[in-house]
Amino acid sequence: MKIYVIRHGQTDVNLENKINSLNDDDLNETGIIQAKQVGKKLENVDYDFIISSPLTRTKHTANLLNIKSKDIIFDNRLLERDAGIFTKQLIEKIDEEDWWNLNPKQDYKDAETVKNVLDRVYDLLDELKNKYKDKTILLVTHGGTSKAISCYFKGIPEDGIIKKYEHDNCEIHEFELE
Repeated sequence: MKIYVIRHGQTDVNLENKINSLNDDDLNETGIIQAKQVGKKLENVDYDFIISSPLTRTKHTANLLNIKSKDIIFDNRLLERDAGIFTKQLIEKIDEEDWWNLNPKQDYKDAETVKNVLDRVYDLLDELKNKYKDKTILLVTHGGTSKAISCYFKGIPEDGIIKKYEHDNCEIHEFELE
């Protein structure tokens, strides 16, 4: 099984360097261009279908890059990390390494834990591995869940800080499972 992971295109919240979370904003003009460019880059990839987070920015990205008109399935396990009260806060106001640590020093009340993000993403990937062994799948997702996907394939860093697996908007990562 081959998996291509694509983080959604740029949004205004990304541009403002804020935590996006479950905020349901759409792509900005740059994000629309990025998604179309990804579609062109994937033109020669023979993918079977797309699985996307159901938030607007990922849906829009999936639709724009889907130049082959393949089926798009929406799955909540690809949602961004729920940042709770930290949603739309400036990223510089938090310690990002601690925020993305399996064992954070600070208690981020009301926010989804890194472990919970890993658990739901691993659950999806285990399901895909068992059901679609010979398929090629595009996953359109968010920064936080793309970090979790990287952990699944590359392992969790020894220090527990998954921020190391940062993905830019509309960046493509390819993984393979046998």
